[in-house]
Amino acid sequence: MRPGSAFALAAAIAAALASCGPRAPEPAPEAPADLVVYSSHPAELVRAVVREFRERTGLRIRVVSGGTGELLARLRSGEQAYQADLVWGGGAESMAAASDLLEPYVSPEAASIPPELKDPDGAWTGFTVLPMVIIVNERLLPADRAPRSWGDLGSEALRGSVAYADPSVSGSAYTILRTLLLAGGGGEAGWSRIAAFARTLEGNVLPESSQVFRGVASGEYLAGLTFETAVTDAGRSGSDVRVVYPEDGTSAIPDCVALVRGAPHPEAARAFVDFVLGPDVASVVVGRFGRRSARGDAPAPEGLPPLSSLRILPYDLESSAAERAATLARFRDLLAGAARP
Repeated sequence: MRPGSAFALAAAIAAALASCGPRAPEPAPEAPADLVVYSSHPAELVRAVVREFRERTGLRIRVVSGGTGELLARLRSGEQAYQADLVWGGGAESMAAASDLLEPYVSPEAASIPPELKDPDGAWTGFTVLPMVIIVNERLLPADRAPRSWGDLGSEALRGSVAYADPSVSGSAYTILRTLLLAGGGGEAGWSRIAAFARTLEGNVLPESSQVFRGVASGEYLAGLTFETAVTDAGRSGSDVRVVYPEDGTSAIPDCVALVRGAPHPEAARAFVDFVLGPDVASVVVGRFGRRSARGDAPAPEGLPPLSSLRILPYDLESSAAERAATLARFRDLLAGAARP
């Protein structure tokens, strides 16, 4: 073949193929993951931590994001596009209720986490701590008129002006509901307080917890019920929102990390658990994201009071999880009775 004829032949073949019309490119095969993480944490926090873990290990990581309830429902149904290795995020209550889906693992880093912030059998381990709080729009509600306790939420002055998420959907909202019950003395005394709170809501709850902060910041609501880091998770500098730590006490349960039973990549999953519970991630969580690490050797984030300075109520995770359906049903009835005609 004469020099250059091979290139001429290639050009002729290409022209012949082109004359047959355009062809859609073959999709590139998706690279298999070495680790699949189900997470309900804010996207920025997830990106920062996963990026660092990937750089340290070289593992290919797929993150599936969603609400805690949604992710656990996927695990329970078995309908997973990507089979999860671990769940990172979600309150201890949710993890306790889903313990049959989890594989116990006691990380070496768990020694630095207080006993009340981890499952004694290793089913889940606390990652950060989430005090439940009241937030107020201080431009519209000065300190002398703002609620100072959960009990103040029954005030007529706040009627129709408190933002609260649906506790059947939001894990934090359910924790708040149980905290109201506990702060009110439990039993019928506690339910009397919740009935007054339902009247304040006038039968209205928000579909998701992220709307609580937005509603208070915009002035649509004077006050809201949420968890402490809802105010630091999305960059609220310069907003009119102020945090109130209820004088009648609050709960401070952890969100967690837990292995999934039957995980396809158990070694990588355990390595990730060790990493997120370690001091390096704790430092980033506290310093960059303003969250309280569950580690006993980590300081409080700048601008937040030490946990020891707050009145923390003895929140019972097991009874809260066991009584979830009954609690939600009774609250639903109170809401219906308090709705405006």
